[in-house]
Amino acid sequence: MNQDPEKYYVISEDWSLDPNQWSMLIDGIAVLLAIFGVVIAYILYKKQRSDQSRDAFEYFQSSLPELKESIESAIEDLKEFNQSLDFNNFVNPVLSASLNDKFLNKIDLVALNRFYARNRKDQLATFRDFLIDTNFFGDYRSYISQEFNYFQTNYLKKRSDYSQWQLLRSNPFFSNIAKNTENVDYKNLYTNWVTDLNQNESIFDLNDQGQPSGVKSSKKLVEQIEDLAQNILPFISFSEKANKVNLIATEVVSAYSEMTDMKAKIRGVLKKDIKRFETVFSNLKNLLE
Repeated sequence: MNQDPEKYYVISEDWSLDPNQWSMLIDGIAVLLAIFGVVIAYILYKKQRSDQSRDAFEYFQSSLPELKESIESAIEDLKEFNQSLDFNNFVNPVLSASLNDKFLNKIDLVALNRFYARNRKDQLATFRDFLIDTNFFGDYRSYISQEFNYFQTNYLKKRSDYSQWQLLRSNPFFSNIAKNTENVDYKNLYTNWVTDLNQNESIFDLNDQGQPSGVKSSKKLVEQIEDLAQNILPFISFSEKANKVNLIATEVVSAYSEMTDMKAKIRGVLKKDIKRFETVFSNLKNLLE
């Protein structure tokens, strides 16, 4: 490159530039290089974000099958427990440890949301609903275990109170009414009640000898006990035995009522939870590819 005090040129004088022009050219090149650098950086940034979104999506997809199985099992377990309430032989649900949202802690949810926003727009709403649902089942295993333990502890206590109905036809109560000290009307009332009770085919299954072999209807049994509690009231003021019978009958009726309420409440919880799990399960199947 030739130089003199007034001209600068490259290769030939036809390309000569004065100092100001050279300065503008160099500045222009610098600007172009800066713009080019920004474009390259932006392209690399977009690619990195795209790769992160894809990685988050692939990990999310790989985690869904196990969660799907856990939710499906949870629905079956809850339904089985609900059915066991009819037989007072509770089968505690064994919920899988995989029923949790911990796998989401390993995922960049912003990147995952970006993937759905760009590549799965038709599933974006379902995906966001799924994220909301994870707040429900994330700690569900711990929550429902506490609910079941509370229910069973209190229910078994009330069931123990309810089982006292058998005392009302047992020897310590029934045989003592034969004492001459007892009121005749009371003895007749109680004797007839026990006889009718033991022969009631709507309450008991009867064996070949016509004796009760099992309770067929707890509801009808309690209704008959409730009648006894009411009919025996006139005798409790002068008969200690009648007063004791009334107390037991009243306690049995009260315990049965509370047991019925407790079952209704836990059934309500189960029904609501099963419905929510089924919604999550449906959304998860739509997201699973």
